[in-house]
Amino acid sequence: MAVAILGSCATKPAPQPEPAPAEAPAAEPVPAQPKAPAVSQADLDALLAQAKDLKKKAFDLKLFEVLPEDYKTADAALTTAAASYDAASKDAKEAPAAKESIEKSIALFKDLIAKGVVELAKAKRDSADSMKSAALKAGADTKAADRLAAADEAYAAAAALIDQGKHEESIGVFERARLYYELAYKRSAASDLRDRIASEDFAKWDSGNYQLAENKYSAEEGLWASGAEADRASGVDLLDESILRFNLVVQKGRQSVAIGAKEKSDDSKAKSEEVKAQVAVKDQYAAALSTYDEAVAKLASGDFEEATTGFESAQSAFDAAYEAAADKRAKAQAAMESAAAAAEDSARKAEEADALVGPNPAP
Repeated sequence: MAVAILGSCATKPAPQPEPAPAEAPAAEPVPAQPKAPAVSQADLDALLAQAKDLKKKAFDLKLFEVLPEDYKTADAALTTAAASYDAASKDAKEAPAAKESIEKSIALFKDLIAKGVVELAKAKRDSADSMKSAALKAGADTKAADRLAAADEAYAAAAALIDQGKHEESIGVFERARLYYELAYKRSAASDLRDRIASEDFAKWDSGNYQLAENKYSAEEGLWASGAEADRASGVDLLDESILRFNLVVQKGRQSVAIGAKEKSDDSKAKSEEVKAQVAVKDQYAAALSTYDEAVAKLASGDFEEATTGFESAQSAFDAAYEAAADKRAKAQAAMESAAAAAEDSARKAEEADALVGPNPAP
C-alpha cells in the first residue's frame, strides 16, 4: 500500500504557480495647457491710446474725404474696441478680447493711412497742377513771376519726394506749391483790375473802395516779402479782399460811364423832340428811340458796356434826327416866308397897277 501511494504521488503533476496579473500600461501624462499671457490694464491703455492717435492722424489728414469707406470701417472698429476696453475695465476676463479688438482697429487705421497718404499726395498734386494752370492763364509768368517761381520750386521738391516713395512727406510740400500758385493767380487778377481802373479812370467813381483795395494789395506784398509761409498764407485773404474791392470800383465805374452816356443821350433826345423830330422825321426818330430803349434795358440788367455803346448810338441817332427835322423845319419856314414875300410883292404890284389906272369911272 505504501508503495502504491508513493507511486501515485510520483505520477501526479506538480501544481503550477498562478501567473501574476499583467500590469496596466502607465497613462500618458496630459501636457499642461499654457496659460494665456495676462493682459494688464496698462497694456490696454497703451493700445487704446495708440489707436486714438492713429485716428487723429487720419482725421488731420482728412482721409475721410480721400477714402471715406475705409475711414468709416476703421472708425467703427475703434468704437467697438472702445466698448471692449470699457468692459475689460470692469471685468479682467474681458481683457484678452479687448486687446484683440483694439489691435484690429490699430491695423485698420494703419492700412488706411498707408493707402490714404498715397491718394492724398496725388490729390494735392492735382490741385497744385490746376492752380498753376489758372495762374498761367492769368499771366502770372509776368505779373507775379516771383510767386510763380517759388511755387515751381516747391512743386519740384514735392515731386522728388514722391519719386523716393515719401508720399506722406510730399503732401505738405505740394500744398505749399498750391498756395504759392494761388497767390500768383490772385496777385495777377488784382493787378489786371488795378490796371483797368487806372486806364479808364474809374477810381474817381468810388475812391473809398479803391483806397481800401490799394491798402490790401500793398499789404500782401509785405507779407510775401517776409518769406514766412504763415505770412504768405495770410496774403490770400488780403488779395481776396483787394480783388473784391477793385471789382466794386470797376463796377461803379462801368455803371457811372453808362449813366453818363444815358444823360447825353437824354439831352439829344429832348433836343430832337423840341423840333418835333418825332413828327417831322417820324421813322428816323423811331429808330433812334428803339436803340435808346434797348440801351435802357441793358443798363437795367447790368450790361454796362453794351448800355454805354447803345446810348452813344442813340445819341448820334437823335442828333441826326434833330438835324433832319431842323433842316426840314428851316426849309418849310423858308418856303412860308418866300410865299409870304411873294404874296406881299403881288399885293404891292396890284396896288401899284391900281394907282396907274386910276379910280374906275362912275357908271
